[in-house]
Amino acid sequence: MLVLLLACIHSQLATAVSEEWCLERGFDPSNLSCDTCALLEESTTLQSLQKEKNAVDEGDPIDLGAECRTCCQAHRENPILHPGESLRGRYRYALLTYNENSLEQYGEIKDFIERDMDDVLSFKGANRFQAVKSEMLGGRDSEMMMMMGMMGGGGFGGGPPKLMLFEKQKKGGWSEEDEEEAGEVVTLRGWKREDLKDMLMTLLPNA
Repeated sequence: MLVLLLACIHSQLATAVSEEWCLERGFDPSNLSCDTCALLEESTTLQSLQKEKNAVDEGDPIDLGAECRTCCQAHRENPILHPGESLRGRYRYALLTYNENSLEQYGEIKDFIERDMDDVLSFKGANRFQAVKSEMLGGRDSEMMMMMGMMGGGGFGGGPPKLMLFEKQKKGGWSEEDEEEAGEVVTLRGWKREDLKDMLMTLLPNA
């Protein structure tokens, strides 16, 4: 649970920075594990140097630990810190649900579905991953969303896309009604398409 919680926090922070921003500071977001950031924060030598620089620098204070965590990938493991451990293939099935009426608000997820989903399916197979339109919105919820749209509160549609990760497979496949049985449920608000693809490629076994 902690891995995906950290991943959600990281994704929200990552929306405010770019890969170039991270690389300029010496952090490669494509390979950086958040465990490595923990090492930076525990280094007394680094903390001392950072404190000295902030004391003489009139600009914004430097916080390497925070910068590192903004760029790191929570679903990656540092092989030095965790020899023999891997998150690869941790889950057996993933289900992405989205509301068709609100998908335009989540352009990165829309791009993933249109551009990247076929790549994921070619490696993982349809028996490991599916993306489906949500059918859960209805009744009073639907009326509420319509009222919010009329009042300028985000337009018609439902909530953000979700990714449900299951630790086992189910005959006939899992559905959004099985959310309570999922090992992890990730709300994909603010996620980048490449982060979502990378996470699925890591956490799901190959076909």
